[in-house]
Amino acid sequence: MADINLIPKEYKKRKVAIGAIFSKTGGLVLGLLILSLLIYGGLLIYKNKVQKQFEGINQEINKLDLMRNKEKETNIYNTDKKINLVENLFAEHLYWSKIFTRLEQAVIPQVYFKNSKFNFVGEEVNIQLSGVAQSYTALAKQMIGLKMDPSDALASSSDPLVLKVDLTKMSLSEKGGIEFEMSVVFDKNILINKTGQTK
Repeated sequence: MADINLIPKEYKKRKVAIGAIFSKTGGLVLGLLILSLLIYGGLLIYKNKVQKQFEGINQEINKLDLMRNKEKETNIYNTDKKINLVENLFAEHLYWSKIFTRLEQAVIPQVYFKNSKFNFVGEEVNIQLSGVAQSYTALAKQMIGLKMDPSDALASSSDPLVLKVDLTKMSLSEKGGIEFEMSVVFDKNILINKTGQTK
């Protein structure tokens, strides 16, 4: 029997071409779907692995936290604070005896002091002295002696720690001599004990 085909040949070719296009697109979509599933599965596995590591680290932290002795930690912290406080006290301690030593080095035999008042203002120590000098010359020598550096054997240089020496009041005494009041201003550093110096 003869093969009778009522569909023209050009339609048959077109049908084959459309089928090939659909099969290629379907393969590409299927490949992308499989790739997406593999990536999603890999991400899930990685997430589970990271979650387990995180839980393990949390367990280690909890174990270490249970091993802590919080009472000892508090004691160590408080001891450290006390040590810092004591160190600061020593660093800021002022040695007032150094002022008296400095004044003693400067006093001359013809002058004696009756009263003294000390004021500490900012970076300066202000001392108000009152006393009696045998003469104007003795009083002048006393003022110069307070200004001079006691470590200088020739007394040729002024003491950098003495900022000012002023005579605030002066009068003749009925008992003889000259009564006076003076102000001596020292730098605060005179009160600080430097390494290697005695108090």
